[in-house]
Amino acid sequence: MAAPLRSWLKRLEREARGELIEIPQRDGTVARFPAQEGMLAYMSLMERLGAGEAAPPEHPLLVAARNSSAPEWSQSFYAEDPEEWTEPIEDLTE
Repeated sequence: MAAPLRSWLKRLEREARGELIEIPQRDGTVARFPAQEGMLAYMSLMERLGAGEAAPPEHPLLVAARNSSAPEWSQSFYAEDPEEWTEPIEDLTE
């Protein structure tokens, strides 16, 4: 009885993971986010661009990408240095 239940639960876990963004962390854990959080993290990153002190808080997915042990995350645009992105942009209109 336990074996069929275990396999059924494993199948449900696999199906649920298909809808998640999984980011392995340096400490061996895995940060998981619903799939739509990727778009929200990207929007957060763009809102922070050049905002200086008025920059909104970082999205947790961005933090997880910087702390990732996987190169596809740690070297992605999600992992960019937040201080560099929020520096005010020089006014070149003159």
